[in-house]
Amino acid sequence: MADLHNDNIVALDRAAIKQGGHVQPSNQELPHPSPLPHSGYSVRRSFDDHRHAAAAKFRKALHINEPSNLRLGVEAHPILAKDSTPEPCKSRLDHESSNSEQSTVDRLLHNPIDTIKDKISAQGSHQAAANVATVEISHGQEVELVKAQDRVEHADTDHENITAVHERDWLVKERQNTYVRWTMDRHVTQCRPLPRDAFVRKSRSDFEHKTIDEGTVIDWKAYGTHLLQYYAQQYGGQYIGHGSSPPAPTKESIMPNVERIIIASAPFQSLIMAARKVYRWEDPKATLGYLILYVALLYWDLLLSGMLSAIVYMVMSRQLFGKTIKEVRTDLERTEDQDQTAYTLTEYIEKQGGGSWVEKLQEDLGPWLMIQLCDVADLFEILRNFYEWRVPGRTVATLSIFLLTIVITTFIPTYYLIKSTALGAGMVFFGLFPLASNFPDYRLLASIPRRVFWNIPTHAEWAVKSLQAEGSRYRHDTQTGLGSSANTDYGFYPAHLNKDKGRLIISASSMRFETNIGHRITWSIDYINIAKLEKLDRVKSKVIPGGGSGKDLRIASNLADVEGEAIMKDMDDRDQAFSQIVGFSEITWQIVW
Repeated sequence: MADLHNDNIVALDRAAIKQGGHVQPSNQELPHPSPLPHSGYSVRRSFDDHRHAAAAKFRKALHINEPSNLRLGVEAHPILAKDSTPEPCKSRLDHESSNSEQSTVDRLLHNPIDTIKDKISAQGSHQAAANVATVEISHGQEVELVKAQDRVEHADTDHENITAVHERDWLVKERQNTYVRWTMDRHVTQCRPLPRDAFVRKSRSDFEHKTIDEGTVIDWKAYGTHLLQYYAQQYGGQYIGHGSSPPAPTKESIMPNVERIIIASAPFQSLIMAARKVYRWEDPKATLGYLILYVALLYWDLLLSGMLSAIVYMVMSRQLFGKTIKEVRTDLERTEDQDQTAYTLTEYIEKQGGGSWVEKLQEDLGPWLMIQLCDVADLFEILRNFYEWRVPGRTVATLSIFLLTIVITTFIPTYYLIKSTALGAGMVFFGLFPLASNFPDYRLLASIPRRVFWNIPTHAEWAVKSLQAEGSRYRHDTQTGLGSSANTDYGFYPAHLNKDKGRLIISASSMRFETNIGHRITWSIDYINIAKLEKLDRVKSKVIPGGGSGKDLRIASNLADVEGEAIMKDMDDRDQAFSQIVGFSEITWQIVW
């Protein structure tokens, strides 16, 4: 089997963040692979290509301008992490998808009333289950990757081998774009420049004032508060204010964080199911082995060091061996086999379909639940990125903490360990918990997991770095080929600003709004003057046609002499414009929500 886990090809997991805080973009500008006759996935793709080509000829014959997003060849403007995957693929590896339509018909004939009630009550759950089941990489895409690898291994001629390798490499490369697009489009709605860079330390003289009785007096309380805020910003400004501006709690706004938790916790769900298999004695020999190991570690007081050693071994194994096609094939076979137990929630939904379990999530638990869900999702993503070596330097630093803890717990008597644990629990309960609850903006600075996994990014932070790395590469290529790119326009997006209809133009260092009539520039802003980017969704009536998409983009400015904010309304490509602004700007962004 070809090795996919190296620096010369995009890995099956998210790409690692290199030293310096940047994601290395893929240099493989692979065109779309030619279709293979035995692949239904490629045949459908070929049909779409012929359909688009015929449409292009029709537009040319009628002198109709082709939309910019349908042009073939060189694009009018770059699309960072462009999603070029086809429509959802429903390929299966070995087993046919379970079809419950016939059983539903039989139930309808025998018990019509109960069947209709069940259908009505489960309708909303099916929709929510579909949101959860729509994972980053679908089951069909995984199947196509495995089949592409099979074609590489079983190619009889050099031409077949080259074609198969080309198609497989294209599928692997598209996984990275899918990861970025999934996170940026579904889970990131607000960004702002990192406040730490603009926080200036004041001198002590700024807090002096004169009084009649005492003369010059220093406001030590204000000065001390200012110093605390300054050093807090310098030390951990990337965590202050994160997740502090949640949207109105609704089913639509809650589901993205539920998706994040389910997807990022997939390895932990598998671990829990594996532990369940052990304690249920489904494999008596394996369970007996774990029991003997547990008794031995307990006897020699090595339980903690043993567990940490297992974590270090698993993380190091992940870096050395990575995720392989063989593992993907095993997961697919277990998912499609109805007789095997599902190891993750998405795997269970793929096996059984939706149910009524998600109905209770529609209840409104307020902003507190939104923040907690966000923090839990962040934690699982951080743990997964730690395990997958997203930032190798930070993973090594964290493993060093684990190794040091192993040494300490190995040689220090258990009595002192228990005492230290009790002391730590008291400090957390009486010190960190009040800080986190009374000052929510600083809650992550009081988080023990964030201290351990310091500066290991979430998927959203990784996606921003990936976009900026690709934008930096594109700017460099443009400067090399065309000279100065200071006035280069990278994107044009139709929008409405106030009462004007026009387009938002994104350039190398700024963006502006230009009207369609008269081509007047009514608004512009440099990237360095952006205070916040925010996606807004307005509820549009489906009864009134032509009412717009309801997708708005709010751009706030930090300049006092201009209008505070601009809202670009009815932007069909708002998510793309949002990513373009983040990617082409050279400022440090903080994910607010």
